[in-house]
Amino acid sequence: MNKIIKTGLFGGFARAAFIDVTEMVNEEIKIHSLSPLATAALGRALTMGAYVCANLKSPSDTFSITVNGGGPLGSIVIAGGNHTLRGYVDNSSVDLPVRSDGHLDVGGGVGKEGFITVIKDLGLKEPYVGRCELVSGEIAEDFAKYLFVSEGIKNAAAFGVKVDKNGCLAAGGIVVEALPGINDDMLFILEDVTGNFTNVSDLIEEKGIDGIYDFYFSHLDAEVYAEEELFLKCNCSQEKIDGMIKGIGRKECEEILEERGSIEAVCHFCEKKYLYGKEELDKLWEK
Repeated sequence: MNKIIKTGLFGGFARAAFIDVTEMVNEEIKIHSLSPLATAALGRALTMGAYVCANLKSPSDTFSITVNGGGPLGSIVIAGGNHTLRGYVDNSSVDLPVRSDGHLDVGGGVGKEGFITVIKDLGLKEPYVGRCELVSGEIAEDFAKYLFVSEGIKNAAAFGVKVDKNGCLAAGGIVVEALPGINDDMLFILEDVTGNFTNVSDLIEEKGIDGIYDFYFSHLDAEVYAEEELFLKCNCSQEKIDGMIKGIGRKECEEILEERGSIEAVCHFCEKKYLYGKEELDKLWEK
């Protein structure tokens, strides 16, 4: 089950989120025919998106995240709200040689000459927009910097995706936040504990996120605040695509139709295809 566990630590002076998106990543592999490298990058980005999604206040709040570091994978986009996520990688078939330590070169695939951009629509007059330069393209480190620079949250983040020839074995991560009033002793303990998560996907496969919480954090005056299930769900619809096609203009649509014989719109997130011929266009403008 895809889920996030939200906890308090040290009686409320810190908090931690434990995220498992393994099943979601395997669904994305089927939808987008992801290479191992694209799987690792998208899985880490989905972990980040799960954290953002779980911290929205209202079911009507939505968000989107774009990571673009100029690497061969292109942009990675995650969006969602109300416990649902969706995502894609521009170039889902890209692969690179593994690094010298045997790990997938996510940083090389993403690149670091760019930004992570987070947009939250919270029902206010203007959406919240946060933007931060990438550090490494490894995504967890970049997100940790984003949280500190754009939202003022002292934190540590560890994300990981483990893949083999059969798909994703484990995907998810941990985000630990220091809250106002935390003391140096508490910070020292958190730094010591988070040092165990250099291969967090191995721990997720071995213990699950419940086991990671129990083993590493439950003794730190901890309390589970919530355990929430997450879902992979696209929000595309015939109505939305109709609006996009209509926005092109009838004359332009008829010219495309004459040149190509049909108009095809494909959703980036779920790969669903919407086809328009002359009959469909006539009905669209009759509406």
